[in-house]
Amino acid sequence: MGFFDLFKSRPSTHKFAQIVIKYARNQGIAQTMHFDEAEFRLVVGENGSHVLNLHNAYRDYCAANKNQRDEVLLKYTAGLQLSGIPDDFASAKEHLMPSLKPRGQGEYLRLTALIQDKGIAYQQAALPFGDDAMLMLAYDTEHSMALVNQSNYESWNISIEDGLKVALDNLRDRTNDHFIDLGEGVFAGVWEDAYDSSRILLSDLIYRAGCGSDPVMMVPTRGRLLLCTANSNSAQLRMLEHAQNCMEQEGRVVSAGMYKLRDGKLVSHTPANAGVLESLRNLQTAQRAEDYGSQKELLEALHEKNGEDIFVPSYTVLKNNDTDKLTSLSTWTQGVVSLLPRTDLVAMVTPSGQEGEYTSKILSWQDLHSIAGALLQVVDGYPERFLVTGFPEQDQLDGAPESTL
Repeated sequence: MGFFDLFKSRPSTHKFAQIVIKYARNQGIAQTMHFDEAEFRLVVGENGSHVLNLHNAYRDYCAANKNQRDEVLLKYTAGLQLSGIPDDFASAKEHLMPSLKPRGQGEYLRLTALIQDKGIAYQQAALPFGDDAMLMLAYDTEHSMALVNQSNYESWNISIEDGLKVALDNLRDRTNDHFIDLGEGVFAGVWEDAYDSSRILLSDLIYRAGCGSDPVMMVPTRGRLLLCTANSNSAQLRMLEHAQNCMEQEGRVVSAGMYKLRDGKLVSHTPANAGVLESLRNLQTAQRAEDYGSQKELLEALHEKNGEDIFVPSYTVLKNNDTDKLTSLSTWTQGVVSLLPRTDLVAMVTPSGQEGEYTSKILSWQDLHSIAGALLQVVDGYPERFLVTGFPEQDQLDGAPESTL
């Protein structure tokens, strides 16, 4: 390392977050600040609706000379001095943008709020988008972004649908046709402004992408809009490969679903081709594993806080090396109150009289539901979970067909 390199030492991302928080505190910013390491951002404010993404700040900080780093910190924390989202709609409307978010993020915020005994109003401020995503509005300025919550709509005296119309107009105003050909019939929209995925909402834009009159779309991450024609199975398979790579390499996942336009409106798309459908299901299974896994520790903390003895089974993904098919598996043990995830297969475990010994039988979810549906109590949250306090009778288990991995 040369002498001048010492002045450009690169802090870890965790250390950088602490540097930003300390600087903001020295500037007199008193709001609560939580470092979201997975998303590399600061969640600011009591309700967590204000977000400062740290990626660009970290890049500029590391590139700057030591005597210029305070200027970088000032630039990126200046937005935190704002009083927040304006109370009047006329002042806020020009900064509204549509923002697609994974439902898993909303569930993370809901569980965190429950653990901290804090209210959160995101559920009423989001519209459903497919099975695994939601549509919210963002109040976006030069330095920071805050998600619009229910209290903002109440202050503005408008509905989320009214706000969405304005946000879509704002997005359309800043959108030119900018598609690139990824090859093999797959195209991508490239704007790189944090709203690439949101442009799937602009149906007129989608039809100009060059995929014909029946396009299929995916928004795997915040920064990716992928398109291909519905008339080509090979193009859809290739698009799924691109989507998987984006989700693995970029982070900021939005949705593992496929979408089509029907009468000008977006709807979820289920491929008719068996091979395409299996690849789509694999991608969705892998993403659900991420969602279930990220919530396990939060749920355990919530149960401990509430004094509840509830086991949270893991969502395990198994791969068939011959076919590459992914299959999900969970475990339901007799005598154990559990919060069961919905999986393809469930291992039914019956302890025997001897400690550490048991018998087990693997059932498909469909067969399990047919014999024990009444025991599965749906609970709030995403993805689906079921509270189980009982266990099927032995003769019911004996009569159910066993599934193989």
